[in-house]
Amino acid sequence: MSKKSTAIEIIRPLAVGIGIFAATAAIGAAQVANPCAPAMPPTASNWSTFDPTYNSVDVWQSTWDTGAYDRNHELLGTVGKFTANRLTITSVQGDTMIVDLKEGTVIRPTGTTPSAGQRVAIFGYWSNGTFIANRIILHG
Repeated sequence: MSKKSTAIEIIRPLAVGIGIFAATAAIGAAQVANPCAPAMPPTASNWSTFDPTYNSVDVWQSTWDTGAYDRNHELLGTVGKFTANRLTITSVQGDTMIVDLKEGTVIRPTGTTPSAGQRVAIFGYWSNGTFIANRIILHG
């Protein structure tokens, strides 16, 4: 009898450990780097690579109309509301996002102001779940 209980005493903790390991592996696999990115990537093959022209883009790019852009450093959408420090946009997928503007955020073309319904590209970075705008480019 003591041999059976000893085997069970060894197997049970091992099985529990394997179960815990499998559960934590599944949770880790479910994590995503950018939770606001579209669920399905567009047909463009380079959407996840950093665009080396990032700092020099000042006009609307035709590739944005096809869904080709760096989703880690750019947001595309339609303006819902604009204030001096905040911009609300709606993505093509219908998600509403709030973007914070910082002192020094550049809006192109120079002298324009985002207005409701206008298409917009926002260059910036993620910080604690908030997208911070460095540059805003308005379409047409």
